Amino acid sequence: SDQLLSGVTPLPSLMALGAAWDVDITYQTGQILGRDLSALGVNLLLGPSLDVLDETYREGISDLGTRTFGGDPYWVSRLGQAYVAGVHSGSANRVAVVAKHFPGMGSSDRDPQAEIPTVRKSLEQLKRVELAPFFGVTGGAPQAEAMVDGLYLSHIRYQGFQGNIRDITTRPISFDQSALSDILKLDLFNQWRTGGGLLVSDNLG
Repeated sequence: SDQLLSGVTPLPSLMALGAAWDVDITYQTGQILGRDLSALGVNLLLGPSLDVLDETYREGISDLGTRTFGGDPYWVSRLGQAYVAGVHSGSANRVAVVAKHFPGMGSSDRDPQAEIPTVRKSLEQLKRVELAPFFGVTGGAPQAEAMVDGLYLSHIRYQGFQGNIRDITTRPISFDQSALSDILKLDLFNQWRTGGGLLVSDNLG
């Protein structure tokens, strides 16, 4: 909706909501967005971004900018739940929410528009940081309203989880069926997938 220039309610960025540390304001913002999108006939939202910015920002590393809630996995999760619940509530469940960029690109080493980014973490590290907010809106959602309808799968390499951390030939997880299956078999994701949760691929261009 941020590409619609007129006729919609101006809303703060996710980073501004993260700076407020306020679940209620985030929920209300999601409600307004859901209401506006539904009134326009839009039924799919590719967002919010649940990436955790746990690396110091450097020019050219990431294109996330202000499109995520911040650098604390707990607060990204809490605010993500509130935002998703708000969109569902405001749209009377007529807008499907697809959170991105699964499994998380907040600590990636390059701009994904230029080259395949790499996150150099083990699965245990990913569970504590990158995956935590996605757990919070899938099998770990506090109520059905806060559960996303889909996850937006990005073309990111996870060296250290997928294989040799020094191997530059590691495929992006979107093309590594074994590694992606290992993540989706985690209890909270497995519950969500079994209940009908969708995966939506990032663009291939």
